[in-house]
This record gives sequence, C-alpha cells and structure tokens, in this order.
Amino acid sequence: MTEELTYYCSENVFLSFLESKQLWLTSLSQSNDSAEGRWMRDYWLESFARKPSPAKRLERQGAAVCMDIASHDRLALGVCFSEERDLLSQWRGYAADGTGFSITFSKKALEAVAKDHLASKLQLTKIAYGPQDTDEIGAIVDLLNNAFGEDARLYNESNGTGSMALDYGTNGEKQANYEKAARFLFTAKNGAFREEKEWRLFTYGNLFSIDGVKLRGTGKAISPYIPITIPAEAVLQVTLGPTNQTPQHVLKFALKHNGLSEVNIGASNASYQAR
Repeated sequence: MTEELTYYCSENVFLSFLESKQLWLTSLSQSNDSAEGRWMRDYWLESFARKPSPAKRLERQGAAVCMDIASHDRLALGVCFSEERDLLSQWRGYAADGTGFSITFSKKALEAVAKDHLASKLQLTKIAYGPQDTDEIGAIVDLLNNAFGEDARLYNESNGTGSMALDYGTNGEKQANYEKAARFLFTAKNGAFREEKEWRLFTYGNLFSIDGVKLRGTGKAISPYIPITIPAEAVLQVTLGPTNQTPQHVLKFALKHNGLSEVNIGASNASYQAR
C-alpha cells in the first residue's frame, strides 16, 4: 500500500515551497500535455466504433456532443505526485532536467488536505493507466455510459446536419451529473506513462464554482491556480536531483531556517547524463 507520494520540482519552486509551505494547483487543461484529459475521452468514444452500425455512428456523435457540453467552460486544476521518489523520467520532466528536488509527503496528510478544502472540491486520486488497469478503466467507462449514454442516443441527423433535443441548460441535476462524470477524464492516462505511478490532487469545474482560485500570467496566457497550504509535518523527505549541486549542509540550513529541521535528506541514485 502506498504511504508516501513525491512531488518533483525545480529549485525555484522548491525554495518557494520552503518559504510558503504551499503547492499550486495549476491548470491541467492548459498544460503542455495536449493529451491531458483526452485519452479517456477518446478511449470511451472508440468503444462505439467497435460495434459498427449506423445507429452506433450516430450514438458516437451524440456522445461526443455530450462530452463537449460537459467540458465547456470547465477546467481541471491540479498538482501531480509519484509513488517513486527517485525516478529518472520525473527528474527529467519535472525537476529542471535533474537539477531540482523531490519532496516526499505523507499520503495520509495529503488526503487530510483534500478533506480540509471541501469548498474547492479537492480530490486525491490515483491515476489509472489504460488499458492495462482493466478494472479502473472499465469503471470509468461504465460511469461515462451512465452519465451520457441515454442522452447520446438522442442525437440524429437530417440532410447532413446533426441535432439533439437535450434538456441541459435549465436542468441543474443533469449539469451536476455531467460535471461529475467529466472530472473522471482527468483520472486516466495513456499506458505509455505507467512508470510514473502518478497520483494527483485536483479539482474540476467552472471557475466560478471553485473556491480560492487566483490568476497568473504564463507569458502566453492568463492561467488560473489555487495555492494549497501543506502542513510542515506532512513533509517526510527531500531528495536532491541527480545533477543538483547544492551542498547538503546548505540544504540542512534551508530546511531548518524554514521550520523543517526534522525532514530527512537524500540524494538521487539515478544514473544521469544531462542533455
């Protein structure tokens, strides 16, 4: 059973965390990963094509429309962790090419953080990797079918134009069910990323319905984020990246100076060559 979860970051983000004890839930929907939230959507829609027929083709079109409605004006905001505290791909991708740090937290403490932010609708979730995690992926497919399947069959075409009589705009219960189902799109990823063993602390919804949202400039866009305070006692270990040259006595000073003197210090054992 997983008891620890690790966050990989650059030295600047690490220093910011030491001073503020905050992690930022940033927009997964605006991340550099264009497939974020889309793998599960595409996998579900492909299930209609496995039973080719005119009716299934129309149903697939209707399912896509329902999914678009559920995702419209909604974002996922999250921060990602790994079950592995010293994983080469994580150092490369998320810790400034190995020059950063990883921070290992108590999973139980992160679960408590999620419970303390009910207004932000936070959820700590283990990512399923498809199609290898058969049970988990199957459960999400069932959930999407239950939420959208009946409405998807309302889709029809006439003279090449598609339409569906959907009571959505004034139906609050349907809107809530759509949003609840759509958030599960961000709990599954392509099996090629399985080694990450990812968990994420995230929320999903319309920004007006989520508490604590702030805005920042990214150089390319305005992007929302939520700062989440993590208790100091949740931090179990800090690990220096494979090409991080910070002397350990400097790191010890930084930790003690910021109220984390009891935290363990480690160094990466990854065989690494900077690119």
